[in-house]
Amino acid sequence: MTYDSRLIQETLSRAQKALHEGDLSRANRLLQRLHAAGHADAASHQMLAIVAADLGLFERAKRHMDESRRLAPEPDGRQRALVIRAWGAGFWADVLHTIHGLALAEATGRTPIIHWGRECRYRRAGVEEAWRLYFEPVSAPTLADAERDGLTYFPPKWTRANLREIRVNKDQGEWSQLSGLFLINRPENIAVFDFFTELDDLAPWFPAGHPLAATDPEPELGRLYRHHLRLVPSLGQELERQAAAMIPRRSTIAMHFRNQALPKVTESVNRKALEPGPFVDVISRYLSSHPDAGIYLMTDFTPAVLYLRAVFGDRVACREVTRLERIEEESLEIHQKHDGVVLGREVVLDTFLAARCDAFVGDGASGVSQAVARLKDWPAGTVTLLRPGQTALPGQIRRHADPSPWWNPTE
Repeated sequence: MTYDSRLIQETLSRAQKALHEGDLSRANRLLQRLHAAGHADAASHQMLAIVAADLGLFERAKRHMDESRRLAPEPDGRQRALVIRAWGAGFWADVLHTIHGLALAEATGRTPIIHWGRECRYRRAGVEEAWRLYFEPVSAPTLADAERDGLTYFPPKWTRANLREIRVNKDQGEWSQLSGLFLINRPENIAVFDFFTELDDLAPWFPAGHPLAATDPEPELGRLYRHHLRLVPSLGQELERQAAAMIPRRSTIAMHFRNQALPKVTESVNRKALEPGPFVDVISRYLSSHPDAGIYLMTDFTPAVLYLRAVFGDRVACREVTRLERIEEESLEIHQKHDGVVLGREVVLDTFLAARCDAFVGDGASGVSQAVARLKDWPAGTVTLLRPGQTALPGQIRRHADPSPWWNPTE
C-alpha cells in the first residue's frame, strides 16, 4: 500500500499522539505500517527510537536514531532557529524551561530566539516580549526574524501567521504537549519549543560527549544559568544598591522559604509540607561557627518573616516585597490583582541577592531555590537543599496550571 502525503502526515501525527499518551504499541504499529509501505523518514525513525528506548532496547534505539540522522535532509544553507516560548508557570520554572530550550538549541546547532509573550505571567499590557525586561538577549534575532517569507516550521501547528498567538494546541489537539525530543534533527528552518521537557528526556540524545549527558548534569546547568542570565542594566544597578543595604559586610547565610500550599507540596518527592524547623536547624549550625553572621530571608509568606524574626531577631534581613498572608492563597502569580512585572523584578532581585551570600539553605523542590544554587559556583558544603524535587514517572508529562488565557492582559 502506498500512502499519499496527507495520509503520511496524518499517520505521523497519530503516532506522535500515541507516544504522548504512553501507548507504545499503537505508535509502533502506525510507524511500522509506514515503513512497510516504503515511507520511512527521519521523523518516523526518530519516533521508533523513542519507542525502543522506552522498552529498554537501547541498541535498536541507537540504530533508529542513526537512521534518522542519515535520512534528515541536507542543510540548505539557511540558518536554523529554535523559538523558545514562555512555559506559563512560576518565574523560575519559566527560566528552567528556557534553559532547557537553550541547551537544546546549543546541542542541535540552532540559534535560540526567546519569546516570553502572552503565555508569560511576568508581563503587563503593551509588553510584547518579557524576557528582555529582566535579562539581556541571548542572541540578536527576534521573533520577527522567524516570520520571514519562505521559512518552514516544526511542529506543523506553527506557521508564519500564528507565531505570536497564545497556546496554539499547547495542551490538546494535533502536535500538542510535544516533547523537545521531537525537535532534535529536524530539517525545518524554525522549530518551536513551547512545552516543558525534562532534561533527562533530552540529554541522552545530545551529541556524544555533550556535558549535559553526564551522570550529574548540575555543573553544566549551573554554567548555562550563569552564562545566559545576565541582568539588564536597570536590574543590575538595583541589585548593587540592594546588596549594599541588605547584605552587611559579615558572613551571611541566605534562606528561601515558600508558602506550603498544596500545589507546592505536591511538587516534592515525598509530597509533604516543609516546615520552618529544618531551616532553623541549618541556620543554627551555621551560626555556631559564624557567631556574628547575618541571615538574608527570601520568602513569599508573611508568617515566615514573623517566625524567623522571633527566633533570630534583628539578624534577619529581608526586602519589602509582595507576600501572601495565608496558606490558602497558594501562589502570588495566580492572583490578578498583582502586577506581573513587579512580581518578576522582586523574585529576580531576591534570587540574585541570595546568590551574593556565603551560604544558602532552601527547598530543593522549588525553582527559586534551584536557581540560587545554580547562579553561583558555591564552595563545597555551603548549599543545603532540604528535599529533592519531583521525580518524573515513566511516561508522565509535567503539567502546570496555566492561567495565561485569563490572567494576562490581552494587549
